[in-house]
Amino acid sequence: MRMLLGLLFLLALTGDSRATYCLCRDGVAEKDLQTSIDYACGVLGDCNQIHEKGPCYQPNNVKGHCDWAVNSYFQRAGQVPGSCNFSGTATTSPNPPSTVVTGCIYPSSPGNAGTGAPGTPTFPGPPAFGPTGGSDPSGNDASSLITSIAFTLGFSVIVFL
Repeated sequence: MRMLLGLLFLLALTGDSRATYCLCRDGVAEKDLQTSIDYACGVLGDCNQIHEKGPCYQPNNVKGHCDWAVNSYFQRAGQVPGSCNFSGTATTSPNPPSTVVTGCIYPSSPGNAGTGAPGTPTFPGPPAFGPTGGSDPSGNDASSLITSIAFTLGFSVIVFL
C-alpha cells in the first residue's frame, strides 16, 4: 500500500512540468540591468556561458547577458518565489528569450541549471541576501506554495503509513 501511494504521489508531481525562465524586462535602463548581472553572477549564477567565446555570449549586449545571468540565478535558487525580481528588473516567463543563438541552452528548471565550472561552489540553500521584492508579479507564488504543500503532505502520508 505504501509503495502504491508513493508511486501515485510521484505521478501527481510529474504531471505538471512547465518550463519557467527568469528574464530581464524590456525598457529597463542598462545601468540597472548591469546591476542585476553583477548581483546574479557574483552571488549564485553561473555566468561562464556569457563570457567571450561562451556559447551564450551572443547577443553581445547588456539585455542578452542579463537574461542569462538572472535565469541562471533563478534556476540555481530553485525557482524560490521572489528570486526573479531583481528590484523589478526581471520577471518570469514560460518561454526562453527570442534572441537565443544556436548552441546556447537556457536552463528551464532547477534540475537542469548545471553546476558551473569545476571548482565553482554549488547552491547550498536559500540566499542570505537576495534580490529585493518578496513577490513575483507573474502569479507563480501561489503555484509554488501549492506544490510545496502537496509535496509535504504526500511525503507525510508516505512516511506515516
